[in-house]
Amino acid sequence: MEGFPVSHPEFVDNLDGNTLERALREHLDHLLGTLRDPPSVSIATGYFNPGGFGRLFDVLRQAAEVRLLLGAEPVPAARLPERRLGEPRGERYEKKLADEELGHAERKLRRDRDRLPFSVTSRAAVGELLKFLASGKIEVRRYGHRFLHGKAFLFSDNHGVVAGSSNFTLAGLTSNLELNLGQYQPGVVTRVEQWFDRLWNEAEPYDLAAIYREQFIEHPPYLIYLRALWERYGDELEEEAGESGRIRLTRFQTDGVFRAKRILAAYNGVLVADSVGLGKSFIAAELFTEVIEQNRQRALLIAPAQLRDGMWSQFKTRYQVGIEVVSFEQLAGDRQLGQGEGSALSADVDDYSLIVIDEAHAFRNPDSKRARALRQLLRGDPPRKVVLLTATPVNNSLWDLYDLLTYFVGHDAVFADRGIPSLKRRFQQASDEDPFSLSPDTLFDILDETTVRRTRHFVQRYYPNDNFQLKDGTEVTIRFPDPVVRSRSYDLDHVLPGFFDEFAEILDSGQGDPKLTMARYWPTRYRREGAPDSRETALVGLIRSGLLKRFESSSRAFVRTVTKMVAAHDDFARAVEAGVIPSSDSLAALQETDSDEAWEALLREGEPVEDDLDTRRLLEDVRSDRSLLDKLRDRAATVRAENDPKLRLLLDELARIAATAQREGISEGDVRNRRKVLVFSYFGDTVEWIAEHLGSVLETDRRLAGYRGRLAVVRGPDSFEGVTRTDAVFGFAPLSTEAPPGRADDKYDILVTTDVLAEGMNLQQCGRIINYDLPWNPMRLVQRHGRIDRIGSPHANVFLTCVFPDRQLEALLALEERIRRKLAQAAASIGLDQIVIPGTEKTEHVFADDRKKIEGLRKGDPSLFERGGEEVHAHSGEEYRQELRKGIERWGDRIRNLAWGVGSGFVSGARTGYVFCARVFDRVFMRFVPEDPEADVERDTLT
Repeated sequence: MEGFPVSHPEFVDNLDGNTLERALREHLDHLLGTLRDPPSVSIATGYFNPGGFGRLFDVLRQAAEVRLLLGAEPVPAARLPERRLGEPRGERYEKKLADEELGHAERKLRRDRDRLPFSVTSRAAVGELLKFLASGKIEVRRYGHRFLHGKAFLFSDNHGVVAGSSNFTLAGLTSNLELNLGQYQPGVVTRVEQWFDRLWNEAEPYDLAAIYREQFIEHPPYLIYLRALWERYGDELEEEAGESGRIRLTRFQTDGVFRAKRILAAYNGVLVADSVGLGKSFIAAELFTEVIEQNRQRALLIAPAQLRDGMWSQFKTRYQVGIEVVSFEQLAGDRQLGQGEGSALSADVDDYSLIVIDEAHAFRNPDSKRARALRQLLRGDPPRKVVLLTATPVNNSLWDLYDLLTYFVGHDAVFADRGIPSLKRRFQQASDEDPFSLSPDTLFDILDETTVRRTRHFVQRYYPNDNFQLKDGTEVTIRFPDPVVRSRSYDLDHVLPGFFDEFAEILDSGQGDPKLTMARYWPTRYRREGAPDSRETALVGLIRSGLLKRFESSSRAFVRTVTKMVAAHDDFARAVEAGVIPSSDSLAALQETDSDEAWEALLREGEPVEDDLDTRRLLEDVRSDRSLLDKLRDRAATVRAENDPKLRLLLDELARIAATAQREGISEGDVRNRRKVLVFSYFGDTVEWIAEHLGSVLETDRRLAGYRGRLAVVRGPDSFEGVTRTDAVFGFAPLSTEAPPGRADDKYDILVTTDVLAEGMNLQQCGRIINYDLPWNPMRLVQRHGRIDRIGSPHANVFLTCVFPDRQLEALLALEERIRRKLAQAAASIGLDQIVIPGTEKTEHVFADDRKKIEGLRKGDPSLFERGGEEVHAHSGEEYRQELRKGIERWGDRIRNLAWGVGSGFVSGARTGYVFCARVFDRVFMRFVPEDPEADVERDTLT
């Protein structure tokens, strides 16, 4: 500042140390040091921030008083809006613009307050500002009649004025390129005082302290929590679409579509994992309808064959949607995908823009033929978008979810900006934290980025008054029936005394090697050197488990299976003698052995005998096994339908259902709907066993007279006794399946079926299910339950009967657990990192979790169905969004305007620490800092 009087600055431009801060400080220091009484200071500024105040606080507090006049900065000419017809003119128009700018200035004050450093020093500076504003030495007013173009720092009693371009901000005082001139002539200073006094008198008192005081107000912890949710989800809620597209959706489905679109835009894919019965197909339909009709692009839907020909065929007709649909098998065999010679795809693979996969959990095995075909289909540039629909993304381990996400997650570091540098490593961490958990909630942040996931409980809680539209256009409120679980027991020893103990002793006694060696399926175990083949190791465990399940299901299923095995053993022995080893052909695609198709796959043949195989010992064990199997078969074959205790239980249950329907029904149609029942079995042989017996008993048992001629059977894709699967479904539930004209007669009240009808069927006209087999896989029951517990059910309750072997249940479960444990031990002993047949890794512990669910079902606990298979503590991002919506209804702007830097606390839970929510530009970070300094900081999680 050389050339300018230090105490009377005349030219200030913030260059080369010539700052306004220095000029004002030195002039005020001069006045305080030379005058008897300290001067007053008047400041006119278009803007203010604590940084500027902090630079001059120590000298301003020594002034006699301070008047701070805030105004609206003038809008630059380039930003001035054109005056519209009907708007005021002249000064009134400028007043309107000034009011708008004052609002903007206040928002900017709050924004700058929120951006103050989160530090002790910054907090102390704001505290000093508040003390000064409350001291009585400063008064703040705001001028709102016109724009405040002039900025001035005025000292009383004609002791000078510095006026120019600088606002009372840190940048205005120190760094902006400004121009300010000092005047000390009494006449000029007097004129400026008159100018300031006139504006001051026209201005209104302004509570500047209130803006900064908000950082020190105590708030309820829940309000702070809602503000953290607002930072994470607020943008989504403000952008949400309000109305459905062409397909009429419920409000929760519309919200699901909006979420799915956001995720699709970010990652080119989305996993829609709503619980069964919530209408995932409608969300998918809205997505592909937009692609087809608005974007004029091709979409492809991949679904199980029964859904292609059933539900999706009806959907296309009802909504006139031009979506192309192919089955899993058609996809896997299409020549364009290098998997076969079929030509299911009507267009070149590069022409498809969107791929939708229904029941996408069927693609969780990355080594299956269908999975390879899908990955081939998804290749290309630009990449195709993919929508995965499944209520059960996790079946056997958390890696199921990982394999599904990799169909659209572009690379391992795609979530790096969310604090997840490696997707695979995050899954490994989740698995290491709880190796036996099947709950994907441990991966909350990944799910929140990629998945739409709501449960029935969620919809009931957050959309209690949501409506949906019936086929005739009637609007009705969404409600779900309450599940009622009924446990029924039978005694295995009633018809075959001691058979189970004999069977268990042969299959796996728990002491030493089992008597049934499974040599026919485990030939590499007889190598003189080297380890057994890993696939065979897994295969043997699955066959043991499959035998046990067939034994429990029905004597028919067990006898037929063992008969095939006996014949296979004979063929095997002959083949080995001829120098050939029969083996399973496609184990990589095998999922489980509790279906007929999977079992048949185990009995395929064909590889040469290895040179180092001990064929003598192998054949001895094969013949021994054959003898044991033959003995079991002959004894089990003595069971007849008329003395089967399980069939007798089924008849009694049907009689109870029929009697209850007759007693409670109010019309013929109501009675018919109340007595409708789905009978599920894992196995087609058991379905036939049930159907044959029912077919004869219905004609003679007076208790079941209402069911006569009203029995249908589905055991696969083919017709059963002249009735196709589609006709059986339409005839059983014509109303809920929206059966077409000519096929809409109500023909059947009992539908006996395998799990071929456990997915994608709208059978809610029926209100009862009988699970004929022990529920080895409780999640399969959740899928079945979803066929009748759906939006639009006419029933207040749905009844789920689970059949259990009474005295032998614990022994059966213990035997299954031993089989799985030995499978895992065998895998470990030969150095396998994982069992190569999906569904067998960590099976012992997975089954322990299933066992708890089975025990709950036995006690009549309906919570498995109420939660749709979710754990009781499950909390998804959808719930956080809805919780925020409810909070906004209550607190509104109080949440949005909550000052940054505020906090709260409470005493609860087992861990102590601090939760931080921080925004850096457009990114939000969550951190939990434990009070224990040795504990790790937990990153980016709401869980």
